[in-house]
Amino acid sequence: MASKESAAAGFINVSREITESIRRVIDKQSIKFVRAVKQDTKNGKSEDRILVLAIWRLYLFAVKVPTKVEMTFNFLEIRAMNTYPEHQVVIDTDKSTYSLRLQTQDHLDHMINHVNFALSRVFNNSVYAPAICRAEGDLADGVHKFSPSSESSVETQKTCGGFSETYAALCDYNGIGCKEEVQWDVDTIYHSQDNREFNLLDFSHLDSRDLAVIVASMAYNTWFTKLYCKDMRLGSEVVEQVLHTVSKSTSLEEVTLENAGLKSDFPQKMAAALSENPASVIHSLNLAHNTLDNQGVSNLIQQVCRLSKGLRLLNLSKTCLSSKGVVSLSQALCSSDDYSNSLLHLDLSKNPGVLSGEDATNLYMFLAQPNCLVHLDLSGTDCTVDSLFGALLRGCCADLSYLNLSKNSFSHRKARETLPMFRQFFSSVFSLSHVNLSSMKLPPDALRALFLGLSTNPHITDLHLDISSCELKSAGAGIIQELFPRVSCVSTLDISDNGLDADLLMVLPAFSRHPSLKNLLLGKNFNLKGRYGEQ
Repeated sequence: MASKESAAAGFINVSREITESIRRVIDKQSIKFVRAVKQDTKNGKSEDRILVLAIWRLYLFAVKVPTKVEMTFNFLEIRAMNTYPEHQVVIDTDKSTYSLRLQTQDHLDHMINHVNFALSRVFNNSVYAPAICRAEGDLADGVHKFSPSSESSVETQKTCGGFSETYAALCDYNGIGCKEEVQWDVDTIYHSQDNREFNLLDFSHLDSRDLAVIVASMAYNTWFTKLYCKDMRLGSEVVEQVLHTVSKSTSLEEVTLENAGLKSDFPQKMAAALSENPASVIHSLNLAHNTLDNQGVSNLIQQVCRLSKGLRLLNLSKTCLSSKGVVSLSQALCSSDDYSNSLLHLDLSKNPGVLSGEDATNLYMFLAQPNCLVHLDLSGTDCTVDSLFGALLRGCCADLSYLNLSKNSFSHRKARETLPMFRQFFSSVFSLSHVNLSSMKLPPDALRALFLGLSTNPHITDLHLDISSCELKSAGAGIIQELFPRVSCVSTLDISDNGLDADLLMVLPAFSRHPSLKNLLLGKNFNLKGRYGEQ
């Protein structure tokens, strides 16, 4: 009876021979729907075709044996689907427009729901998923996003947010082979470890195009919150997808692209990507060891500081940052109390000259505000160290744990004015665990103030103190001998390369009398031969 009705409606029957021929062209497991349809042609006529819906792709086959693919496209190529009476659907894709007529409304609904559900799996029901389908007679706005079937209600429970499905769909869309090793690593290793950080180094052996599809798969993923890449040069295709992900993701919180070979215009492009995504939750950004354009960095900083979740980590180490960039950053950080309550980690290190002038006072203004900084690295910035401590004393005593000021200098002219604040900071800080003052000429009075401050601090223990390469020499040795036994909070001391030489015999008893010293680094002080080197 059904075959007669179909014939009466002008639709051919899909024979077993045609079905078997289709299965020889398409993997049987991926076929989800096979029906006869009419396709409108440019001359106003229609031709018989076999419509096949696979997991991510639509096919139209010729009605013959052996059959052949007349047309195919991935669902992601669809820009609009409009339905009309008599079970007609018009599909606009990137390349062309197709008009199809199905046998029944049930067939049309099945097709629409299949496409919609497939796209909902790719986009994980994101707010950025395209609303592609509308029906004649809809409301004025015309665009209705079809509700996913009940199966999609378990979407959030899928392994790692359905990453593997999105990845497979994008591989199909881009015409590249889906790497099962990528899916296995994510579904097995990442999932079993509850790992939310996607590390591109895990897939460094793949070519740039494969990596680009992997990154693109994160744009609508709700499982991964971190994207990590360090010491691996990223191709332009991958960088483009990183920017796309930044512009779309509502889950990505941390981005690390350290020493990734980024081009100078990357920060400007990332600022633009962030401006397109009001739903972004990024709060941590590490672009260290990339040569970046300063104006772009300034624009990026301003954009990052507008982020809804606040800025928690910013690492611009060795990025050719200029003093103007620091001014932009400082003004943004001072513009709202939110940043004093959110910024935990700030690294501007290895940018020579960036804090050498008066522009540095803008950063000091932020540091002087009560804040929650835990990690501060200003090493190698030509910062005048002693002038910084007034700001640190006022704003950074509560939470600061890691302080690196190495490869900077003291202002000997202002030492008498600033040393009291230098000493007071070290006596007042609550959480300090790591201090690096290495590779600078540390004046004897500054070393004395450091030890006196630490010796009266009741709050800290187990401190790592690095004062290597500070030209301490004999004057420093005398201060170590006198005061270091009182500095009970220090558990690790590095005094390497300080020209102590013959003074080592004088200072060694001070270390032996120290109540809590566990690790002592003395290297590059042994210019004398003989028994001194054995001590």
